[in-house]
Amino acid sequence: MPTPFLQHKLFEINDDLVVEEKKVGPYTYLSIDNFYKNADSIHEMFDKSWVQNWKIHPQGKNFKEYYDCRSHIKLTDDNFEDENKTFLFLAKTLQLNNFYCETIDSNIFTWINPPKQNIQFWPHQDLNFRYNILIYLDKINSGGTALYEEKPKIPDNEKIDLRYDISDHTNKMHVIPSVFNRCVIFDGKIPHGAFIKDHSKYSNNNWRCNVVYFLQENK
Repeated sequence: MPTPFLQHKLFEINDDLVVEEKKVGPYTYLSIDNFYKNADSIHEMFDKSWVQNWKIHPQGKNFKEYYDCRSHIKLTDDNFEDENKTFLFLAKTLQLNNFYCETIDSNIFTWINPPKQNIQFWPHQDLNFRYNILIYLDKINSGGTALYEEKPKIPDNEKIDLRYDISDHTNKMHVIPSVFNRCVIFDGKIPHGAFIKDHSKYSNNNWRCNVVYFLQENK
């Protein structure tokens, strides 16, 4: 049965959010707990949704070794106060004056065949965006986001296989821990990738889920 929702209401942020500056390794990031007012409803929506493949390729491993999926929720063009509250908050927090955001992007993932612990996710950079703004929305919370001090020296192969052996990076890898409904913000130029502490917890129809805001500067 379809469930109707108002996007600006479902994704409304809480009032009186507290921004904490934290450090992990050499990096500083921002952490904001209890970000959404309706986090349980957002979690329920993703839990019941059909989600589309991401980075699929005839020789790729997506839908063979894992399910890596995305959905894109278009932000409305209407001037809703609840929606503006999110971007007014981000503008004040990050001291931004002139930016826009077109969608709320989800990242929804589970293993078909869980790998060994040294296998994680390809470190990448978001060079087109000044900040990486993500909110953890699953209740398993085994892991978080790894920040790396260097990128892999081999060409990016994520479209074929997002799995990456981090054995040579463990001394220069720093994990931001995931907590349900926590927003974290860090420099998108830092090499980063998802990190799972116990791969078995994200298999057998148990999914890792977060959403991301990509802010772009108006030219």
